This record gives sequence, structure tokens and C-alpha cells, in this order.
Amino acid sequence: MRSFTANRLFFTLLITLGLLTSSGCAGALSQLLYVIKGHTVPATYGGLEEKKIAVVCISDASAYGPDTLTYTISNALSIKLAQGLKEESVVVPVSLVEQWIDTHGWDGRDFLALGEGLGVDAVVAVDVKSYTIHEGSTMFKGKSDVTATVYNIAKGGQVDFNYGPRIFEYPTHGRPAIQTTEREFETRYLGQLVIDLANQFTPHDHLESFANDAILNY
Repeated sequence: MRSFTANRLFFTLLITLGLLTSSGCAGALSQLLYVIKGHTVPATYGGLEEKKIAVVCISDASAYGPDTLTYTISNALSIKLAQGLKEESVVVPVSLVEQWIDTHGWDGRDFLALGEGLGVDAVVAVDVKSYTIHEGSTMFKGKSDVTATVYNIAKGGQVDFNYGPRIFEYPTHGRPAIQTTEREFETRYLGQLVIDLANQFTPHDHLESFANDAILNY
């Protein structure tokens, strides 16, 4: 039998829902349901679940040797995917991907060879072009041309999913250079870029994007 407190809480909830519905407070009702159930958005592409995958990032600069930008994106995205995918999924550590690339002299484009060499089911390849975090001499604003492609290794490297090319800008209105350092801003920009990429492959909270926008549009 329910306790008096439990009964009161139950009926209070019913009355609240009834009042919100009858008064047409759709927004308030949505907020209440969000508190109760959450607001998880499914992945745009769910084909990475329960697969062994490798993440690699390339850019114009990476063709000429080690590139801190591409390593940072690969590593951060690998971590986000490992956190967001089901436990049965396996994400190869970026250190092992880099080791294979260095050992085999990978050309930066043969994703089938990379996937077969690492023994994975799929390769998530991120291609970054025209990367900048400056808007004039007094503002920081991240902007890059990004494409993310999933190559199915079991099917000869066929493209199973493609996101982009997309111009990813953040934040909307930029950030005065006197309010932050270049390193701090770039770290935040790359963090948002990786979240945007990870959201294509993992379920995520729809309201997080609004919170993230509010953080930097200050």
C-alpha cells in the first residue's frame, strides 16, 4: 500500500499535469515531461553500434607530417564515441591508429587499407579544410569546412554514411580577443566541433546544444 506521502505526490503530479493540459501550457508541459523523461535525440546514423571502429582525421596540413589539430580531433572524437556507443562497441585508441599509420606509410586516403590493417568493421574519417579561429585581428571565431564519412570495411570500403561538407562556425557572434587567450578559445571551439560530429553517431541530449551556445555567446 502506498504511504500517505507517496499518494499525495502522485495526485499532485496528476493535478499539475491536468492544469497544464487544460490551460494550454504546452511549453510548461514539455518542460515537465523533460524533467521526468529527458529529451534524448537518436543518432543520425546508428550503424556504429556494436562495431569495432577506428577514427582518423585528415587535413591539408597532415599531408606534410604530424599535425596537432587532426590528432586532437581524432582523439577527442574517439573518446566521445566510446562514451556514447553501446558497451559492445569498440573504438580503437588513436595511439594504435597513429602507430599503424607511421609503420605502414599510409597515404591519407586509402581508408580500406587502414581499416583492414587495424582489423575494424568501419573507419570514421573526418576531413577538415580551411580551418581558422580568427575573425579579423580583434575577434575569435572558429570556422572550418568539415566532412565526416563512414567507410564499411567488410563491404570493400563502401561509404555507408556521409555528413557534410559543412561549414562549422562557433560561436555565432564571435568572441573579443581581449576576453580570452587563443589556446583557451581554440580548445573550446574544437570541443564544440567534436560534440557536433559525435552527435551524428550517438544518442544525445537535445537541450545540451542550447546550453553550449549560451556558454560561449556571452
